[in-house]
Amino acid sequence: MRIAVTGTPGVGKSTLARLAAERFGWDLADVRGLADVHGLVVARDEDDDADVIDVDRLADVLEALARDRDPAHVEVLDGHLSHLLPVDLVWVVRCDPRVLEGRLRGRGYAEDKVRENLEAEAMDLILQEALGGDAPVVQRDGTRRSPEELLSAFVDPEGNPFKNTDLEPIDWSDWLLG
Repeated sequence: MRIAVTGTPGVGKSTLARLAAERFGWDLADVRGLADVHGLVVARDEDDDADVIDVDRLADVLEALARDRDPAHVEVLDGHLSHLLPVDLVWVVRCDPRVLEGRLRGRGYAEDKVRENLEAEAMDLILQEALGGDAPVVQRDGTRRSPEELLSAFVDPEGNPFKNTDLEPIDWSDWLLG
């Protein structure tokens, strides 16, 4: 089984993915790291200040790696593109743009990159992309939850990642008007 942990940069997906892997003994894979290892960073988008990853070829690599695995094996894919890959479940982590702004500035993001990511978060961009896929999608607000509380909102104490397969109501569209 493969779980995508996705969301806008800065929402807490890497912290959640690491915690889930540690707590339940799941394998953790960083999408960007996988792309680097397999030579799938194909360009640099200077306008977006981001590397371009060949997601289709990365999907092929993931499928090849999974062929010899036990079906009960759980792998957590960490990255804001993970929901575009072949997965069995998608966890979308969200964060209030008013809180996210400070996190992105703290990372040294350029002003236009901060604004772009805040708009994406307010408009549910990653959620909408994830809903367009084949896997069940679970959405949780991590703004005021500790990493442990957030993990508990996604899984039960035994590590069942299908505990809840709903979309927690989240609406930050008012941020766009501010």
